[in-house]
Amino acid sequence: MTLLEKIIDTFDGEIMAENRWRVDGSNGTKYTVEWDPVHRHYSCGCKGYKFRRRCRHITELSNSFRERFKAKS
Repeated sequence: MTLLEKIIDTFDGEIMAENRWRVDGSNGTKYTVEWDPVHRHYSCGCKGYKFRRRCRHITELSNSFRERFKAKS
């Protein structure tokens, strides 16, 4: 299984473009998570991110990358 397939399977989402992913929220709503390589931070279109500047969508996506790369090393 490729890294892209693993991410899609894990988050029930889809990769929209480089550094941009669509993930499912808990109520079935789809959100877009983006990585800004210049400023080195994630952003999300959910309400939690808009109010607190963090959310579970970013945490889960970021953790999946860490676990995947840790397993490869």
